[in-house]
Amino acid sequence: MGESSGTRFLVLVTGLAAAGKTTVAPMLAERLDALWISRDRIHEMVYSGWEPTHPALFSESYAPRVGESVYMEGSVTWSIFLWMLQRTTTRTAVVADTPFNHEWNRSMFREAAADIEVPVVEVALQGDPDVLRERAVLRAASGSVHEIKATFSVNGHDYYALGYQPVLAEDQVVHVDTTNLDQLDLNALVEEVRDRLSRQIR
Repeated sequence: MGESSGTRFLVLVTGLAAAGKTTVAPMLAERLDALWISRDRIHEMVYSGWEPTHPALFSESYAPRVGESVYMEGSVTWSIFLWMLQRTTTRTAVVADTPFNHEWNRSMFREAAADIEVPVVEVALQGDPDVLRERAVLRAASGSVHEIKATFSVNGHDYYALGYQPVLAEDQVVHVDTTNLDQLDLNALVEEVRDRLSRQIR
């Protein structure tokens, strides 16, 4: 399944911050012979485009307004990401990881999805709220992630207590517990994703 077989599809790997999206997505893409696209990487590049440093990274009172101009970095990131999904899925199989953390980006996705004419499955990652938050804290302090992720991906307990709500219909969603990423059964996940995709291809 994937480029070698000529099958095109989109698998979204979603979930709360530190649920393991950028860990699971590339492994899944490799097994499905698909192109991997990371919304977080686009996010990082957008912020890295500010010289010398984006003001949101050092100002506690940062507001994205200068005179009559408003800098909407989040919208830019999502516009690029969704455009890439629309274009790449016309040529190949795609696995893309992203959070859906606001109603406005869920709305943007729903609008863009109207032009994505391939089977779509969502792999929704979830886990113990305390474990995910601690993972986010440790990641931010590690020095191994982009400064924008270290700055903005550590959320309060309320964020995790609410849980994650998938963006797709339930029959298109595969739920995965990533409380312990070392115990992830990748083979079982791959088979379940293939099964969900095949139901849409028939």
